[in-house]
Amino acid sequence: MRFTYMILILAGLALTAPLQAAPFTAEQEKAIEKLIADYFVANPEKLGDALDNMQAHYRDIEAQRMAQTLKDNAKALYKDERDFTLGPADAPITIVEFYDYNCGYCKRSLAPLMQTLDENQDVRLVFKELPILSETSRIAARTALALDDPLTFLSYHTKLMTHRGSVTQTVIDKTLTELKLSPKAIAEKAKSADIKQVIANTGALADRLGIGGTPAFIVNGELYPGALEVADLTAAVVKARKALAN
Repeated sequence: MRFTYMILILAGLALTAPLQAAPFTAEQEKAIEKLIADYFVANPEKLGDALDNMQAHYRDIEAQRMAQTLKDNAKALYKDERDFTLGPADAPITIVEFYDYNCGYCKRSLAPLMQTLDENQDVRLVFKELPILSETSRIAARTALALDDPLTFLSYHTKLMTHRGSVTQTVIDKTLTELKLSPKAIAEKAKSADIKQVIANTGALADRLGIGGTPAFIVNGELYPGALEVADLTAAVVKARKALAN
């Protein structure tokens, strides 16, 4: 057992030696390298264990980096007044959704999200427009941000997310007309520099968080990429609730 530990320690020193002053002479380094190589040739299962430990170590480092990044960007995630929200403003649990109106998986996530909010009164939802799939996705997102009334936004959002097929300019105009809004007036408002900046800021935020696709969810500081079902969202909410209790 002691010999195994010695081998692993020497292996660690050999791997990190380029990052620090060499603790051994050139001849000693060659001898150590041979010792390590001979040991792993004779004990290949130990090499697998070492690689597994190394991968786990890097996963832990990445998890810590992500947790810190989410913490550093908490205000942009949860407190941006330009985002539409649903649920109690003082809810202890917040779900942030990054989505694209032409994303099929985002559309699939609408019903589970609404059910989760309905079943959990301590949950709030933040809508983040991340139009990455097409130009009409960007038009749809800018149009959404041009709607002043939260209930009007929710109606627009629901109609587009339940639309089968691609969201086109025709679909957007038809939806606005059904909501008794002027497509032309909303289109002009949607061209504002402020709205374009909101879209740009959300894209930059997604980049900082390593979000490259939609949908992506963040629940109280934990990232969940990809579509989530009710069971997944419920588990995330329960986990967040337990974390708050500790």
